[in-house]
Amino acid sequence: MKTRIAIGAALLLTLGTAVAGSMLYGQASAQAVVEAAPAMQGEATPEMIAMWKATATSTDYIAPRVPL
Repeated sequence: MKTRIAIGAALLLTLGTAVAGSMLYGQASAQAVVEAAPAMQGEATPEMIAMWKATATSTDYIAPRVPL
């Protein structure tokens, strides 16, 4: 009986972790990302690059996470 409880709890924890992980990493849909990005019809102009450099901060960078 204890074995069944332990296996059931392990399965629930595994599934819960998988669902929580997919919710963390899959927050934005691809369409939302495309709509949030500035429309790039052609090449970047020097004015656009200057604006990007002026508004860039070190907090814009998010380090990639390595799976444990």
